[in-house]
Order: sequence, then structure tokens, then C-alpha cells
Amino acid sequence: MEIYELPLVFFTVLAQWGIGGVIALTLCLVGRNRVFDTLTTRKIASAFWLVTVVGSCASLAHLGSPLGAYRAFAGIGRSWLSREVVAFILLNGALTLWLIMCWFANGSVWMKAANWGVCLLGIGAILVSSQIYYQMTLHPLWNTLATPSAFFGTSILLGFASVSVMANYVQQNLPATLKFGLLLGIALVAMSLWMRYRIPGAEASSALFWWQLLASLVVSGWLLSRAGSRKIPLFAGILLVGIILSGEFAGRMLFYGNVMSGAPWF
Repeated sequence: MEIYELPLVFFTVLAQWGIGGVIALTLCLVGRNRVFDTLTTRKIASAFWLVTVVGSCASLAHLGSPLGAYRAFAGIGRSWLSREVVAFILLNGALTLWLIMCWFANGSVWMKAANWGVCLLGIGAILVSSQIYYQMTLHPLWNTLATPSAFFGTSILLGFASVSVMANYVQQNLPATLKFGLLLGIALVAMSLWMRYRIPGAEASSALFWWQLLASLVVSGWLLSRAGSRKIPLFAGILLVGIILSGEFAGRMLFYGNVMSGAPWF
């Protein structure tokens, strides 16, 4: 299992899920037609905060010396890995402040600014993470636009699927922004798969690939097709998100495994 770099799998997928969820939730709070009431918003915000923090903490298991993570600040000018550490420290700090404001300053002008600020930090953090792999020219399976497409696809797909399930639970008709976001997530994941599996060395015959195809794309496509037609029971909706999550875990395992199995890889 070492070739799959499980700490990085959990870190990237969970953190990206949390960021996508915050973006989707923010879009549900703008304008006149708020999808969620204050209490529901607080609960959803807490869930995405927890997912992002747990994902970020999982990355520490990949470090040889977790207590030495502070040294990342010394390499910020030359290392994308250092920039990633700094980006997620800033993101988690901002997310914590954002969550506190959700509970105690919801609806204020500062809360609106915090919503968009956290979204921008989250997008920046995903960009930095993808650049770590994209800039490795020796590895064609990483040095491709499929990498940022997959990272953003995971974020948007999981985030918007989760919020769509909750929105469908409180009201039957989903806002157009959630439908579009879910469609965008499906498109990004599908595009990344199409680009990556045109590159020699990609394991198109792997069970992980076929599970991602089924769990991420087919299930989320079915969820999109049902959006607004009728309410989906909350338990069933959570189960669907769990299946989509398992598909993205499978895809990320293959993302690392395809390259790491070719050691020495530097």
C-alpha cells in the first residue's frame, strides 16, 4: 500500500472536498434566495471545517519529522512543497475564523467578506498543491493539465454533491448554481481521466480506475439527473456522497500509485 501514499491521498481528497464544500455553501448564501437557514448553515460549515482540518492533519503522517514542519517557511521562495504547507496553514486559520463568524457574526458585512476570502484561499491552496506534481517534468502522468483538472474536479464534485444533497433535503428544487457546479465537477473529473489515460503508463485496466469511473461519474451523474425531480432521503443522499468520495479516493490512489510504483522515480 506504500505506493499509494495513503496520507497524501487522504490529505488531498479530504482537504479539496472541504474547500469545494465551502465554495458551494458560499454560493448558496449570496443573493436574496438563501437555501439554508442560519442553524443549518452553521452545521454544514462545521462539517466542512472538520473535513478540511482532518485532511490537513493527515498530511503530517507523510512527513519524516512532523514537528519540523515549521521549516517549510524557509523554503517558500523556491519550493512548491513549502508553499503548500504555508498555504494550508493560512487556509486552516482563515477557515477557523470563518467558522467562528458563522456562529457568532453570521449575516454581517465581515461574514460576507470572510466567505469570499476563504474561497479564494482555498482555490489558491489547490493550485499550489497541483503545481507540486505538475512541475515534475520527468513524470508525464503528473506533468499534465490532467493534474489540476483532477484536483479541482475532486473539490467541485464532492463539495457541490454534498451541498446538493443537503439542499435537496430542505427543498426539492435545487438552485441553478448547485446544478451547474455539480455538472462542472463531473466535467473536470471526466476530462482529467480522458487526458491522463491517453498517456503511456496509465493503468486503464486497474480496478481503481473502473471504480472511479462508476462511483465518481456514474453516481454523480445520476444524482444530477435527480436534482429537483423529487426529494432524496437524507440517508440515501449521504450514502451517494460516500460512494462518490470512495471513487475519488480510488482515483487519487491510482494518481500516486502509477508514478510511485516506478521507483526510483527521481
